[in-house]
Amino acid sequence: MEPNEEIKQGDAGVAGETKEAKFKRLAEQRVAAALDKIRLIGNLASSQYAYNGEQVAKIFSALKGSIEDIEDKFHRTLERKKETFHL
Repeated sequence: MEPNEEIKQGDAGVAGETKEAKFKRLAEQRVAAALDKIRLIGNLASSQYAYNGEQVAKIFSALKGSIEDIEDKFHRTLERKKETFHL
C-alpha cells in the first residue's frame, strides 16, 4: 500500500483507532489529494491552452460553490451537536 493511500475498511478503520484519529487521518489524505487536483487545474493557465474569461469564471464558481457546500455541511453538523438534548 502506498504511504498516502486510504485504508479501505469501511467505517471500521484501523483497529483501535479513535474517531478523532480517523478523522485526522482521512482529512489529511483527502485534503492533500484535493489540493493536488487543484494544482492540476492551475496548470490549465498555461499558454499551451486557449480559454476565455467566462470559462475561468465558471471554474472558480464551481470550486467556490463546492467549498461553500462543504463548509456549510461541517457547520450544520456542529450546530446539531450543540442542540442535542441530554438529561
